[in-house]
Formats: sequence, structure tokens, C-alpha cells
Amino acid sequence: MSTEKSRVARRYDKWSGLYDSVDTFPLIGRAEKRWRLEAIEMLDLKPDDIVLDVGTGTGLILPWIARHLTTGKVIGIDISDKMLAKARGRAEKVGVADRVKLKKEDADSMTFQDSAFDKVIATYTMTTVPEPTRTFQEMVRVMKDDGKMVILDTGKPKKGVARAIHYYMRPFARVFGLTHIDRDIDAIASGVKGIEKVKEKRFYGGMVYSTLWEKTR
Repeated sequence: MSTEKSRVARRYDKWSGLYDSVDTFPLIGRAEKRWRLEAIEMLDLKPDDIVLDVGTGTGLILPWIARHLTTGKVIGIDISDKMLAKARGRAEKVGVADRVKLKKEDADSMTFQDSAFDKVIATYTMTTVPEPTRTFQEMVRVMKDDGKMVILDTGKPKKGVARAIHYYMRPFARVFGLTHIDRDIDAIASGVKGIEKVKEKRFYGGMVYSTLWEKTR
């Protein structure tokens, strides 16, 4: 594991106990939940889908995905052992452990076979992974030709007051969260063949986006 990956893993191991309280903080938690639910809705889940959640963290979205599945499963991957332990506990607590599998994986070098998943989702992962283009390539590789992929994350606003807010947030996010909130998902995707963005939604002044992708081959 590279030095940067190790730093990310250690950081999220330390944050595992507080992550949910920060992520669902009252000032933004309601909006965050709505954005996540809308991202899941964009996947157009079917009962027998095999779904990959890249960078699952504490597994916040796993129950929301699992409730759409009957014979299908959702596989959550993360680089942090303690985050995965939290996700496992959440799945058991809400009674969806039979439809959830958790695995420690590097997002940019997954061990899954090609075309293994019907649907792929990544929420606030692309701004954290050390190698975003390789991670994007991997997500495309493991997705079936007729599958869908949704990415929910933060990016640079194109206009308005949000640009100023974003400008001052960047250094704090980089230092304290090891997060690059100014990454351009379209620029990342431009280096990957066989995938096309078919839908995009922007929230919070454009600082948060949800994008739907489909394979073109």
C-alpha cells in the first residue's frame, strides 16, 4: 500500500467513531440524506442487482440500497478496517446483513472480475482516493455493459457565492480531511474510454454534484 493510501486508511480508522455524527450534523445532515437517496434513485435498482458501493465508509447508504434488493446483493468496499467494522455493525443492526457483503479493497486496484456488477455507486469517494482516474477506470471495468454508475461528490462551483465559499474550504479539506474538493469529475472521466455521462444534478450552489454514467461499448 502506498504512503498516501496508508495515510488515508489511518485517518479514516481514527474518524470511524465520529464519522456518522459529523456526516449527519443537523445543519447539513438532512440535505446529505436527500442527496444520497436521490443518487440511489438514479441507479434504477432492480431486485436482483449486484451493486458495488465504492468507499462505503460506515455503510451509511447500504441499508437504503439493500431495501431495493431481494435476491440481489450490495458489496461495500473500503480501505479502512474500522470503517468496515462500523458498516458491518450497521447492516446487522437494521437487518440487512443477508444482502450486504463487506470487503477491504483498494478502489484503484480491485480484485473483482470484469463486468461483475450491475450497478456501481461512489459517494464522496472520488475526492479522497489518491488515484481518481485509476479508480474511475476500475469502476468502469467492473460494471456490466448495460449497467449504471452514479457518483455523488463535491466539486468546484461554476458561478455564484459558492465559488468564494469553496475557495476558502479547499485548504481545510485538504489538510484535515485529505480531501481534494476541487477535483473535476469530467476531467477525470475524459481519460477513460467506454463511458458516458448521461445525467447530472448540482446542489448547494454547485459544490455538490450527482452524476449518472453508462458504458458506451
